[in-house]
Amino acid sequence: MAVTQTAGVGAHPESTVEWVGPLFIVGMPRSGTKLLRGLLHQHPRVRIPPIETDFFPQLVRWVRERGQPESDSAFEALFASLRHTPYFMHRPRDAASFSWAEWREQCRGRHDAAGLFEGFVRYETGADHRAHCIWGDKSPAYMRHLPVLLAHFPQARVIHIVRDVRDYCLSIRKAWNKDMRRAAYCWGRDVAEVHRICRAHAERCIEVKYEDLVRAPEAQMRRLSEFLQLEFRPAMTRLQRPVEAHGDAAGRQEVVANAQKFASRLRKRQIRAIEALAWSTMREYGYQPLYARRQKQLGPLTLRALRAKDGFWLVVRAARHNGLAGALRFHWNHARVAN
Repeated sequence: MAVTQTAGVGAHPESTVEWVGPLFIVGMPRSGTKLLRGLLHQHPRVRIPPIETDFFPQLVRWVRERGQPESDSAFEALFASLRHTPYFMHRPRDAASFSWAEWREQCRGRHDAAGLFEGFVRYETGADHRAHCIWGDKSPAYMRHLPVLLAHFPQARVIHIVRDVRDYCLSIRKAWNKDMRRAAYCWGRDVAEVHRICRAHAERCIEVKYEDLVRAPEAQMRRLSEFLQLEFRPAMTRLQRPVEAHGDAAGRQEVVANAQKFASRLRKRQIRAIEALAWSTMREYGYQPLYARRQKQLGPLTLRALRAKDGFWLVVRAARHNGLAGALRFHWNHARVAN
């Protein structure tokens, strides 16, 4: 059965309390998460960092293993453990110097993982507690940690954006030279798992197709506004500035309808291989396979080999800008905090 698009809409129609988050935008990389963040950010009540945090799983582990950082020294040690994560490596050079003391103030005495993370996002985005802003995060990697997020944030709402696996594989190969077979397999596995979680928490989760968003942005942003208890604004259908650095939408301010490009850019055998590795999940979401007729699997040895291959090319690409040591350090830190 094709996935429905009603989950979460109107879940709190009689609520008189203004919802202030958190909001988590998740989805496979290259599936429109940056576009969605950019559109939602046009509403004055929405505050989402321009960089993916990725480190919430590490924050949970730190608190579990070392306790809540209630003293100055403990909080400073927590900050030291995060200073070399990808978030801080990507933080704009012209941003104000990060103050762990001001971050601590935004936690308002809550030093569990949820309180620390809320304080961090509020500090970085200026989402003051008195301003009734919706604070949140856009980190694709969190789609593998939804149970943890939902458990730590009982008021959280999640938007899961899904893109046709064939265009997803084309885009991820173009951006990072990743193997499309592993990309298709991971799409089928991970998207199916998030779909299962969203169905189990329909009042807190909503799913949107990338293709629907780029073809009819007003209809989808109205739908998401209702889910988030926001007043829809026409500005939410337009980008204020470019959000994409890769692919055909790189540097463009308008919403680009990057859909169905696989048909002219991939060979028939490539499309068949992608469809076969994501066949079941494609059908669940209403994406019609063109050539594959059944689900296929990748063996564990093949998966490990393809993962090593993808890792190699990611390091090669990063080394061109950061040197080999910097590239290895970046990807090691990313794997450490996001898994």
